[in-house]
Amino acid sequence: MKEVRVTMTEFKKSLGEWVNRAAYGQMWIILVARGRPRAAIVSLEDLKALQQLRQKGGRDGARQLDALDAFREHLRQRWKATGRAPLDSAALLREAREERVNANAHLR
Repeated sequence: MKEVRVTMTEFKKSLGEWVNRAAYGQMWIILVARGRPRAAIVSLEDLKALQQLRQKGGRDGARQLDALDAFREHLRQRWKATGRAPLDSAALLREAREERVNANAHLR
């Protein structure tokens, strides 16, 4: 997931734009005050995923956090390679499945 650090002053100037970037732009907005990170703005989708992982806790939660981190790293690499972020999670999953099928085609 792409992280962008924004000062409180910048954030206040264009609040709506930053919120939309977090909600639809596949990025986390880190709010900085006096040079130190203070808070973050994340999409509702990411918040719900984090809440579910926290509730599960234990080994299952840790495994899922690892899987989530691995998936996010995959997305980061894909976005770097293509220069674009997919618009929705269904497209992301479809592309990830296609890549996996293509990568494993030689195993058949």
